Parts: sequence; structure tokens; C-alpha cells
Amino acid sequence: MDTSSWIFPLIILAALGTTAAYFLGRRQNVALMKVYAGVVEKALKPVDQMYTWLGGYLGFRGDFQMKDEFIKAVKVTLHLKPRMSIMYLPVSRFTMPRDKMYLVIECKKHLPGEAHLIQKGQYRFIPSGIDRVEQFRREPVILGGAEFEILYLDPKGQKALLGWAESIKAEDYSMIKHLSFTSSTNVVYARFEPGESLIPSVLRTGLEFTRSLGK
Repeated sequence: MDTSSWIFPLIILAALGTTAAYFLGRRQNVALMKVYAGVVEKALKPVDQMYTWLGGYLGFRGDFQMKDEFIKAVKVTLHLKPRMSIMYLPVSRFTMPRDKMYLVIECKKHLPGEAHLIQKGQYRFIPSGIDRVEQFRREPVILGGAEFEILYLDPKGQKALLGWAESIKAEDYSMIKHLSFTSSTNVVYARFEPGESLIPSVLRTGLEFTRSLGK
């Protein structure tokens, strides 16, 4: 049999499959962006917001202005898996196996100290944003069966951060990757896997936590 008789139809089928996967993956990511943006706005109730779309269909960065005595602004970034790319999707299982959401709460008041709660195995090395890591005390913590390590400068900061983590009451604590507050930047931070129930819980408790630190 002439190889050209089956190679050409195979190429057509592959092209059709790639095109179909692109549109289906794009539709799924767009749907997720709409759902998560709605959940974020409902939880924050901002006075103003501005979105920047990332890579067309890979997520968004939202800047939210708050009318609050303690909170200056809230920034939420969503990174979605490249569901529309059938070629890259298998690779993303190693580079980015799950969707990610980042929360940054900027506080108007000075935040006392610094502490980080990091899920075990999240980083090969301590993140570069943690300065003078040798000054931190380090202890293992288990939340909902998930293993974490807490880095803190003083017991008050340790207690406060653990209080925030516990108040989230996540159904699956393995979805939470990193919680922290930092005095040098006056920022409260969270990195986690987005979910319709987890997003409002992290945002609501994060705002409450920020206010409690700023008092």
C-alpha cells in the first residue's frame, strides 16, 4: 500500500483533533475564569476592580480596590493549565499539574513580624522572597492530614498564622500551598488551588487576618 494513501488522512485527523481540543480547552478555561472571577468579587465586594487577561485563556490578574480602614488593595492572580494545547498539556503535568491562584492583600497599617506556612514539598529551596531564613524558627505542622512547615520569628506570629490557616476550614488542606505575612512589604499572601468553596474561604479569612494584624 502506498504510504501517502494513509498518511494524508492521518494528518487531517490529527489536525481536526488538535483543533477540537483547542476549542474545548479554551471553552473550559474561559468558563473557569468567569466562575472564579465571580466568586472573587462576591467574596471581596470591592469598590472597583480591573482585570488583565493572561495569555488569552491562561487566567487573569485582578486588582481590587477596597473601602477598608486596614486594607489598601487586594490582588488576585489565576493561572490555569493550558487545556487548549493538546501538545503542551502532557508536559504541564510535570511543570504545572494543577490550576493555581495567588492572593496578595496590601495592608495600610504596619504588619508586625513575619511568618510562613508552607506545604511540605512545595519548593525545592526556600523561596527567594524569604530573607534571612536562618533567623526563622521552623516546626512541622499537620492540618487536615496535610503536612506543612511553619517558619516564624516569634511565637505571636506563629500563633496568628496558624489561627488563619485553621479558620479557613478547608475540606482538603492539600490544596493550600503557602500562607504568609511579611512586615517588610506589609503584605498578606496565599497560594492555593482554586475551588468554588475554597476561594471565598481563603479571601474572607485572609481579610479578617489582615485586619487583626493591622490593629
